[in-house]
Amino acid sequence: MSERILTFELHPDEKLAIHGSAEGLEALANTLLRLVQRTKEGHFDHDHLMTKEWGGSELSSVPQSEDSELLNHVKIYCWKGKKFQE
Repeated sequence: MSERILTFELHPDEKLAIHGSAEGLEALANTLLRLVQRTKEGHFDHDHLMTKEWGGSELSSVPQSEDSELLNHVKIYCWKGKKFQE
């Protein structure tokens, strides 16, 4: 079984990169789908993804790119209705 990898990394040009193995990206997809389903059921919801250094196990602790800043905590929100309008 391969190691699960999932990182969010900020590059110097302020580009956010998501790196993941198949298992890591599947876990991210499942998190997103769970948030969507709960919101459809009438709940506002969010989830935290963190490295083990920050008390989690969802994100990997080793950056996959040399010139990036590893994000140790990612919070994902799923809004119900029109929270923000442009």
